[in-house]
Amino acid sequence: MTAISFLPSLPAALRTAVPASRQPATPALAGAAAPSTVVNLSAAGLAAQAADASTAPTPPGLRFQDLAAPMFAALKSGAPVTIGADVLPKDLDNRFTLDIVTAAGTKVGLTLASRGDELLVQVKADAALSAEERDAVAALAEGYQAAIDGLSAQPPRIALGKLAQPGSGLLASVDLDAQVTLPTVPAATQSLAFHLDDAQRSVALDGPAGQVNLAVKTDTPMPPGGRQQQERAIESYLRQFDQAAARGHGDAGLMTMFKDAFAGLSRTAADAPATPAPTRAWLAPQDRAMLTGLSDFSATVAQTPRWDNPVRRTEVAGFEYEVSQQTRVGGASRDARSIAQSQQSRLSAQFHEPLTPGAPLAFDYAAESQNYRYSTIEDSASSDVELRYRDGRLLGASLRQSVSQSEHVEEYLLGKLKSAHDTPLQRQLVRDLVDTLQPYRADGKDLSQEQRDERRERYLAALGQETLLPGSTVELAARDARLGEAA
Repeated sequence: MTAISFLPSLPAALRTAVPASRQPATPALAGAAAPSTVVNLSAAGLAAQAADASTAPTPPGLRFQDLAAPMFAALKSGAPVTIGADVLPKDLDNRFTLDIVTAAGTKVGLTLASRGDELLVQVKADAALSAEERDAVAALAEGYQAAIDGLSAQPPRIALGKLAQPGSGLLASVDLDAQVTLPTVPAATQSLAFHLDDAQRSVALDGPAGQVNLAVKTDTPMPPGGRQQQERAIESYLRQFDQAAARGHGDAGLMTMFKDAFAGLSRTAADAPATPAPTRAWLAPQDRAMLTGLSDFSATVAQTPRWDNPVRRTEVAGFEYEVSQQTRVGGASRDARSIAQSQQSRLSAQFHEPLTPGAPLAFDYAAESQNYRYSTIEDSASSDVELRYRDGRLLGASLRQSVSQSEHVEEYLLGKLKSAHDTPLQRQLVRDLVDTLQPYRADGKDLSQEQRDERRERYLAALGQETLLPGSTVELAARDARLGEAA
């Protein structure tokens, strides 16, 4: 195989020589505008990185392993880059493209791709980069490699935490566009689009199992909570995602990637520099404690629907889960501030189960294949916190939560409906927390100021746990009892 061109700072074991007839007459100079490189690497050239591809197909995870660092090192060093083809082939098996726009407006693109046994590398920029810009771009190497390794793994994962880390301010936006051919029969493609700028971090995943969409805002005037508070909120949400997947029979692999995306982007968004706003200095400790500590977000995971039963084509097997958070801070001043945070979730799922646990489901037109249970789930939950101040005094503090769970089950024997029943569950919680949030309780008069502050901090942290989105009517009932005892 003949290479189109080469990237000088790639390890020697990964280079393929360029025939003189294929080299440009005038090499590009270091730092010249619009450097562009496409590299074709033979299977033999990968010997230093992976097993010999001549004996077996190289797994994507090994094929792309440890290749990001030399690409970024070339950009950082400013070494001469040979001009090659600007357009990659269309019939690629796997592709990972990182597009970067610097704060000055320069566009940089890096691509790792494969086609059959070929490995292709492309590096391009539409203008020269300063030394500081090259350093800022090079700092993305580890995150780029982690994202590639995650998507190339079996089963695939979403590993965007390192790529989504706050930068130096020299980069305006970062986009990762990836397409991976899954080892399925027939082969299927899974795509991922990640975007980062000053306003948000977002990810969209689309594949044969379904779709994941997540957007986390970073331009809110709300300051993030402490690290422990954030972790408690994230872990609470991850537990709820697991509960929703179990109740609605969600696809385990798809839900794992959904959780990966939520945790990774939520943790890094909390560290992002937020837009300066006077309201950031308005919040008191009790205000922060009543909030999740997370940046606002909206997220959806939806499985690809299936129609498994040929006899009843209206019976869809599906799973869709939505969850979001919105926060508002208003008022003319700190002494007249108002704070509101709303969390919501919704689960809609439909699935088949055998009448006998563990028995296989193999639908066809025979009556014997029509022994099953068909369930429809419709759940929703919400948690709303509101705080109002007048003349610096807490005038109102309320917590309103609700959970609605509905399950409709139909049982069929030899294709005939034998029973149908509904299980509706609802629970609400309403609390006035003005007295609860008062600075000191009567039984703390004998404590020192330090002891009072420490006890209040623990108390507010425990109260903040109760404001997180409830996952079930059982959980909300237990929360209602705890708040009643603490009142």
